[in-house]
Amino acid sequence: MSFQLLKKKIKEKKAIVGIVGLGYVGLPLAMEFAKKGIETVGFDADAEKVKKIGRGESYILDVDDTELKDVVNKNRLTPAMNFCLLRELDVIIICVPTPLTKTKEPDLHFIVEASQEIAKSIKKGQLVILRSTTYTGTTVEIVGPILETSGLRMGEDFYLAFSPERVDLGNKLFKIANTPVVVGGIDSK
Repeated sequence: MSFQLLKKKIKEKKAIVGIVGLGYVGLPLAMEFAKKGIETVGFDADAEKVKKIGRGESYILDVDDTELKDVVNKNRLTPAMNFCLLRELDVIIICVPTPLTKTKEPDLHFIVEASQEIAKSIKKGQLVILRSTTYTGTTVEIVGPILETSGLRMGEDFYLAFSPERVDLGNKLFKIANTPVVVGGIDSK
């Protein structure tokens, strides 16, 4: 898919979005896409989280059970553990945790694992966005090369960007829907 076609699908809300990691960043983000009528698939390795979402039960303070049930019942948000479904998506957003190590460095193993899963299914024309909290360069130095093990080239065959998470958990005034975001791509596209 060309970048122009991808932009058109996004603008017309016809793009299918996948969120990898359904924690306090990923689930509220998935909810916002789903509430806007965008078909969203939420991936998590935790079977209990996936089951709860499927039943419309939230485990996140900022996600209302009634709204969650509504988007799940309308098939706007589908919880999944089968990462093979990544191939069906137009946009993939990585929202996995980056806990600090003993030396106060971000532990990137969840980002690496998510990137490896995506690399198994990535296809031409997909946009991958890293939203996990991490240091400058992680997108191009860690995620990009892992995705390129698929044989596809970042910036040519798939698109890659970083958008730092801006969640202020529990803040009733500023939520995902009304908080500006910064998105930086690896090239001018």
